[in-house]
Amino acid sequence: MRIAILGSVALPVPPPAQGGTEWIAYYQAMGLSKKGHEVILFAAKGSAQNFKDSNVKVLEVGGGDVVLGSKAEKKFDPTKTEFSRNLRLEIVYLSEVSQKLIEHKDSYDLILNNMRGEAAFLGVARLLNKPFANVMHLNLFPELSEIFQNFNVHVITISNAQRKEFPNLNYLATVYNCVEVDKFTFNQIPQDYLLMVGTIGRHKNQGEAVGVAKELGLKLVLAGKIREQDYFDELKKDIDGEQIKYLSEISYEEKVKLYQNAKAFLFPINWEEPFGLVMIEAMSCGTPVIAFNHGAVSEVVKNGLTGYVVDNHNQMVEAVKKIETINRTDCRKHVEGNFTVDKMVDGYEKALQKLISEF
Repeated sequence: MRIAILGSVALPVPPPAQGGTEWIAYYQAMGLSKKGHEVILFAAKGSAQNFKDSNVKVLEVGGGDVVLGSKAEKKFDPTKTEFSRNLRLEIVYLSEVSQKLIEHKDSYDLILNNMRGEAAFLGVARLLNKPFANVMHLNLFPELSEIFQNFNVHVITISNAQRKEFPNLNYLATVYNCVEVDKFTFNQIPQDYLLMVGTIGRHKNQGEAVGVAKELGLKLVLAGKIREQDYFDELKKDIDGEQIKYLSEISYEEKVKLYQNAKAFLFPINWEEPFGLVMIEAMSCGTPVIAFNHGAVSEVVKNGLTGYVVDNHNQMVEAVKKIETINRTDCRKHVEGNFTVDKMVDGYEKALQKLISEF
């Protein structure tokens, strides 16, 4: 197959720090290329250098500077710039992607999209008469579902939970996200702290993790870029640098070490998380996950085997108390059996072969 993969205009592929979608696009491109397919990756400035030793052709599009907390926020003076400038900037970059799709239309046979702003490409794909599959890294919503139905878009979900509210779309496959198990390596003997990694925001609900740690008298490490400054300001009263630590956005290497040495990974999300890449990263290192039962949590965590799926604060507290009953080796085996790079790439290959046969 000759595949155009739309990676990200928001961050380079792979990202320098946080950025789940960008890592998945990287594994797609590298994995499908190694299987003998011709891959053109459309990705933000700074991506090409990451593929120098591969057969992936990279077309850089956009500045990789539209994510909250990135240099884009500092670039625009809020006293002189309208509030929607970041959004408008991203739309400019998406338009550049459409332009390059047209310019290079003879170099690929199908389009695999990972970019947010997915609806922007539907008309272009139809005009080019190219098979188009959209990977749902974020949640569906009614207006997007409606336009997907109008264009009869082939949709790849990253969990079955994503389909629940919109059962009538043209679903091509569910392909679970992956973790590079050779890098997120196993550790049998952890230290005595709890961990939560993720963007600081009310939907992630770090305040709940803080409350659990304080009730149990355990240490907690929080890591992640700040999305909602006012919410972080609320958390700061409990971040003392001793029992509750905040490490901001951390490097890849730092993140692996934190996972490996954590007693448990807390994931008390409030929203319908489409997948939750941090959960499989933690389990790959042997760290059990305790998570609120939203979104894909029950598909990713095996309750009682690799952690606990809970519904409220009290249940999370009780789960932490008995976390030593979870065998860390079982966490690792669960990831090796279900969430490896090879398994994910095989899933995308089968889905794209099906896409071509149905076009």
